[in-house]
Amino acid sequence: MQTILWTCEQYLAGQLKEKSVFDSEEQAREFARKLNGVSPDIMLRIEAMPIQNVWN
Repeated sequence: MQTILWTCEQYLAGQLKEKSVFDSEEQAREFARKLNGVSPDIMLRIEAMPIQNVWN
């Protein structure tokens, strides 16, 4: 079984501002919902990522 982590990347003016890692898609989407209400000018990208791509 492969462990999957979820990343939420925050972009401002086309530049990566911050990248957060979560254990589940639900946690990543909840974080994005909260952030979207505070900073509507930030673009968010949520992506599934196998754990071996995050840590070697």
